[in-house]
Amino acid sequence: MIKTSALALLIASTTACTIVPGSNMSSFNSRWFDDTPENYTPATTVTNYIPIDATVLSHLNTFTPQKPSLNLALQQALTDYEYRIGPGDVLTITVWEHPELTIPAGSFRTAAEGGNEVKADGTVFYPYAGNFAVAGLTTNEVKTLLENRLSSVIKKPQLDVRVASFNSQKVYVSGSVKQPGIIPITATPLTLVDAIESLGGLTETASWGSVTLTRNGIASNISLRSLYEDGRWAENLLLQDGDLIHVPRNDADKIFVLGEVNRPQSLNMSRNGTSLAEALADANGINENRADGRGIYVLRNAGISKDAEGLPVYQATIYHLNAASAVGFMLADKFPLEARDVVYVSPAPITRWNRFLSQLLPSIIATDTIGDVENN
Repeated sequence: MIKTSALALLIASTTACTIVPGSNMSSFNSRWFDDTPENYTPATTVTNYIPIDATVLSHLNTFTPQKPSLNLALQQALTDYEYRIGPGDVLTITVWEHPELTIPAGSFRTAAEGGNEVKADGTVFYPYAGNFAVAGLTTNEVKTLLENRLSSVIKKPQLDVRVASFNSQKVYVSGSVKQPGIIPITATPLTLVDAIESLGGLTETASWGSVTLTRNGIASNISLRSLYEDGRWAENLLLQDGDLIHVPRNDADKIFVLGEVNRPQSLNMSRNGTSLAEALADANGINENRADGRGIYVLRNAGISKDAEGLPVYQATIYHLNAASAVGFMLADKFPLEARDVVYVSPAPITRWNRFLSQLLPSIIATDTIGDVENN
């Protein structure tokens, strides 16, 4: 009787996929629990299933390089750029043919040390001109203002106004650059690329795809990979006073390779990007004895939205590669992965069956032993 019951259980269990150990990709659903708790509203999951074929790859790999001249906004900003004087700056004012009005820079002090510092209230003092506001003005505007003030004591004064030390405006760069620090804004316009290169460039651990620029309390993401490698110069921009640039580490830019591979693991994305074939190779390839080559999947989080009732809707894109033929790996080499992608290789049907038996056979052996004891 016990043996008969065990055999009946074995036959019935072959039709119940939920008791087979391990994971699989036979179906997609949004149920988090087999037994839904009372008063529990299951989250909605919307999946977009896309087979990986030549048509899909042609859309994913379509890119038209852009020329730097296409960034018209940046080019115009560079053309119109003028440095505006601020508190803390030091000015060097020279009045030609009147050395008594000019403070020379001797052998023991620089022009910055001997210049005219702009006070906290934005004013500067100069003989015969008194205190006058210069904050927010350009050097040419200060020159014109001084010429008008000195014209009452000097006939047709000729002046030269320069900024000897730029102290009022700064850009802050932190994170994975070789020399993080503070960069002063000067009379030469400073772009994002200029700022990073002036600090030695990016480190080996830098995340190229998610650089953060914070301006006036608003953060935005910039892709340096698009800028450096794809030539999308629209990502470059003119920096302003108070800008904060943070280059994060690439620790979070990982790919997870799971399922029937020889070495399941997480992989850091390379600086040039990682293809599906590279991820599988880094995991020592698929396990030929257990894997189902027809079921290689890439699971990608597509974000969270809200439904009409305000409940979260989790969106995911599932790419499916049929690599039953080795030719399929040619497609895998052209499929670009993104950070936090999950690569999953399904087990072959015989693998799932063997796992099922490995858990069921101990129970059958136990019941057989019990039966022998009862017969004795």
